[in-house]
Amino acid sequence: MTLANKITTGRLALAVVLFVLFDLLGREPLPGWPLAAVCCALFVLVTATDALDGYYARKLGQVSDFGRIADPAADKVIICGSFVFLSAVSWGREIVPPWIVVTILCREFIVTALRGYMERKGHDFGADPAGKMKMMIQCIAVPSVLCYRIAQDGLSDQWPSLPMAIRWVAIVLVWATLLVTVWSGLRYVRKAAIHLREGL
Repeated sequence: MTLANKITTGRLALAVVLFVLFDLLGREPLPGWPLAAVCCALFVLVTATDALDGYYARKLGQVSDFGRIADPAADKVIICGSFVFLSAVSWGREIVPPWIVVTILCREFIVTALRGYMERKGHDFGADPAGKMKMMIQCIAVPSVLCYRIAQDGLSDQWPSLPMAIRWVAIVLVWATLLVTVWSGLRYVRKAAIHLREGL
């Protein structure tokens, strides 16, 4: 297995650990802010290493079909899984309602299906700037929700207004995620429709 593929596999393994911690975070009584801080740090670590596998694959000439499929799949597992867990807890559901998570999941399923079909036809259907922007905003939105939990439990005594301020920042980021997710999804659908009208 190449170094790039090892990094991708390692990211998936860390995602499992992250989801276990998310599950513990949602149990009653609430574990408190330290566990939320660990989840936040691990999420940032896992998403920050996203560029490493692609970088080493190109640098070492180790681009592979496995990496081309597994890398975006790992991104979707990490992001979508995190949103699902956040919408399952009461304090997270205030900011990430389930219908937003369902919308994000639907977009990913549709785009993944279109990408598979178009690439089987021999057309490039890789991530465009809108898709990359979507990923970037998602990677900021998830930690912002966790920061709200940290502030709510660990910093409210020292700074009473801080949790509410972070909550509004998180809400704006989640809604921005929703809008960019839908927008980027429509761009992919339009791109596929153009090719289909050309007789693919």
